[in-house]
Amino acid sequence: MAKVIRCQKVNPSSDCQHVIRGANEDEVLQKAAVHAKEHGMEPNAQLLAQVKAFIEDE
Repeated sequence: MAKVIRCQKVNPSSDCQHVIRGANEDEVLQKAAVHAKEHGMEPNAQLLAQVKAFIEDE
């Protein structure tokens, strides 16, 4: 089942409307790491664990 993360749910103080979609959890997390860099964040294990909690089925 496809997976999705909505940036604003991960960081409610952000006005970012970016939605990340992928075929599976690993693909979504890889794309989320790239997007985190766009926000000036370093995608480390702690951040990705936090983001993982917001993955939803699409």
